[in-house]
Amino acid sequence: MTNHSGANPYQHDQISSADPVELIVLLYDGAIQRIKYASQEMVKGNHLASGIALYRALAILAELRKSLNMQDGGEVAVNLDRLYLFMHEELVKGNLERKPERLDKVLPMLSDFREAWVEIANQAKTAAAAAASAARAGAAAYRGASEPAGLAIKA
Repeated sequence: MTNHSGANPYQHDQISSADPVELIVLLYDGAIQRIKYASQEMVKGNHLASGIALYRALAILAELRKSLNMQDGGEVAVNLDRLYLFMHEELVKGNLERKPERLDKVLPMLSDFREAWVEIANQAKTAAAAAASAARAGAAAYRGASEPAGLAIKA
């Protein structure tokens, strides 16, 4: 991890063109990357770099918590909120105790959530592609494959 101060231009483009599901995946990526870095720096004794990386990971967890729809999300949203809070507490305790294994305990949970969201994104893309294909086929059925689309009413 070399650029810790902010997103590079590629990341900026990736974020600005991402749909909401892809943004969640990017948040997980960022949290995982920062926690790994924080753990590595903690092992090296670089507490400043570790603390900064953890601060950023905690900010990402806060964004994930804020993105939950607690009104419509039901039990799933409540459970995710609890898990995010647990992760937050583990990261803070790990930092205070200088125990990278506490940080490492959070990584498999985040990785599992990330993989689930990647699968959701893939399913959404597949469904969107199927809908677009069906729409094109439907449009062709109405106007004929070789005729250009035109208005049904002449002025």
